[in-house]
Amino acid sequence: MSEGAEAEAAPLAPAFRVSVSQRARHVRLVMSCEGQLIVVVPRRFDQREIPVILESKRRWIERARARAAARSPMRPPTTSLPDRICLPATGEEWEVEYRSAAVRTSRAPNQQSAMVRERPGRRLVVTAFVDDRDACRRALLAWLHRRARRALVPRLEELADRYGMTVGRVMIRNQRSRWASCSRRGTISLNLRMLFLESALVDHILLHELCHTRELNHSPRFWALLQDHDPDCMIHRRQTRDAWRALAGWLGPAGAEQV
Repeated sequence: MSEGAEAEAAPLAPAFRVSVSQRARHVRLVMSCEGQLIVVVPRRFDQREIPVILESKRRWIERARARAAARSPMRPPTTSLPDRICLPATGEEWEVEYRSAAVRTSRAPNQQSAMVRERPGRRLVVTAFVDDRDACRRALLAWLHRRARRALVPRLEELADRYGMTVGRVMIRNQRSRWASCSRRGTISLNLRMLFLESALVDHILLHELCHTRELNHSPRFWALLQDHDPDCMIHRRQTRDAWRALAGWLGPAGAEQV
């Protein structure tokens, strides 16, 4: 995805930035956690149409910007590391212990690094050279990545079997603005932050992406299909949007809204 220059907004139109996407088929609005409006457009889209689109979505823009402003002071510092990690998606709670490494690792002799080991009783031992906090955070994210693959992919496959759908390639990522996505080729990307959601919301997101393997859009047919499998999908959709604000700051920036 390539970003264009700052757009010239029409009088009274909300300030925005244009991002040109090679993969986008429709215009999409994204409100970042900092309150910046990003207009994602397909290649060759006539950007002169953007002000009309923004006017039609003015109420959503105002509400999304207000929610972003309300979230900002609530987000804890990203530098604080957790001493306990609760994963509602799996019903797990892990205690985290930090230890200082005596020497550098052989794999990265010129860099500070860290590693995470699982211990009985759901304990995580994070070992870092000279208490490198950034390395500890990266190591914890790498552990979450592995934990998400072990927990989320089997659940995705289980739901696919239940509803007669097919799962292709599955990727685990640490996305800032999406809980999950489905590509045109059927590749499903899952956000490792889903581990911090309740299981009902996890299933909602997984079903959402599975339905995209049949309807790669947000047409009435897509929503009807999703509602067949998740009757409370609209309630769950609102709850997943609100869930961004409860994420721990050490996971990194997050919380963009899209429409």
